Amino acid sequence: MDTLLLGLLIFFCAHLLPSATALHSTVKRKLGEKPFKALFALSSLASLVLIIIGMGKAEFIPLYEPPYWGRHVTASFMLVSLFCLISSAVKTSIRMITAHPMLWGISAWSAGHLLANGDQASVTLFGSFLIYSLFAMFSANRRGASPSGKNLALKTDGIVLVATAVVYIGLMIFHASFTGVPIME
Repeated sequence: MDTLLLGLLIFFCAHLLPSATALHSTVKRKLGEKPFKALFALSSLASLVLIIIGMGKAEFIPLYEPPYWGRHVTASFMLVSLFCLISSAVKTSIRMITAHPMLWGISAWSAGHLLANGDQASVTLFGSFLIYSLFAMFSANRRGASPSGKNLALKTDGIVLVATAVVYIGLMIFHASFTGVPIME
């Protein structure tokens, strides 16, 4: 659990820095744009590696029994999550309603997985990401973020939907390969 907590701490310290605008500006100015981005990328990568290793080593300590329908709802949430995550990389129509497709994707991923997993490590991981994503949206909105899409992007939406379906099917098939948790039995 220590490795998981260390990974989460590093990840959230790096990703919450923009919400402390004065500190963010000072660090960015002192380091310079490129070194700042490189440090951010390296800390993000290192933290994700620590989170993955930490989850793999975490002892299973049950906190609650997930509802029997939790896995099915999680599957639906994952469709939304993947669409939002993929949409965050391109200009899709979702930007007409939110400035935060990636954070909504993380929220759906986290909330869904809290319905399917009731152990301490999972609650720590998914609960912290849910809290982070909701806080990050609130913080970004306070700093002026707003939906930016003005036009429908139906062609791009269609491409993203197809990509979402392909990634979703791949996740369903290979989930056990990279998480150790089978979802197709």
